[in-house]
Amino acid sequence: MKKIFLFGLLILGIQLNAQSSLKKAHAHNDYEHQKPFFEAFQLGFGSIEADVFAHNGDLLVAHEIGHISAFKNLKNLYIDPIEEIFKEKRQGNFHLFLIDFKTSADSTLPLLIKSLEPLKGFAQKGLLKIVISGNRPAPKDYIKYPNWITFDGRKDENVPQFAQDRIYLVSESFIKFGFWDGKTPMKPEMKEKIKAFVDAQHALGKKIRLWGTPNSLICYQTLLSLGLDYIGTDNLQELADFLKTY
Repeated sequence: MKKIFLFGLLILGIQLNAQSSLKKAHAHNDYEHQKPFFEAFQLGFGSIEADVFAHNGDLLVAHEIGHISAFKNLKNLYIDPIEEIFKEKRQGNFHLFLIDFKTSADSTLPLLIKSLEPLKGFAQKGLLKIVISGNRPAPKDYIKYPNWITFDGRKDENVPQFAQDRIYLVSESFIKFGFWDGKTPMKPEMKEKIKAFVDAQHALGKKIRLWGTPNSLICYQTLLSLGLDYIGTDNLQELADFLKTY
């Protein structure tokens, strides 16, 4: 009986560790998948990203202006399902909604704040982090916006001290640290550059993400070993399977 109990605890520990690792999974360009939001959510991803354009008073989801459609708006694809899962208390690992502005902050942020009203209470309770990336306002202006919205910083960005607590995440282009195809081990000097960046931002209390990283198992493993808080991918199932064993 005791052995069965201990075995049960071991299995539970493995499952909890897998769930914890999946919190680091970030669905890059999520809306390009067959089932936006739901595919990543059902796989247990902690972070999901949507690119938006402000267009005719609406927020349309796409990577390029030529791909926008009135049928693919932020409310239908993301805000409504996110509100539903939080109301039903079944959010699982999902805790970070990254919204990448493709149009100016001046035209996009007012529309977003209004659209996000259904999620405001969850953000205020600390259940959901809403992070604005892409065409953000100037850092000195972050404090002009509701404190339940945070912003995505950059490596060498000059941010006034009074605005530092409005930055939850710091992201950077992977190519700024060097070139690597993710097929062979990363060179030590590139690792050192990334690790220095991660350590410096962690010392400021920020979470870290790189974009433009290779979609490969060796890349996921390397970035985790370097301390990144979010690992992005376009291959959702591959990353989910990897993190379940990490």
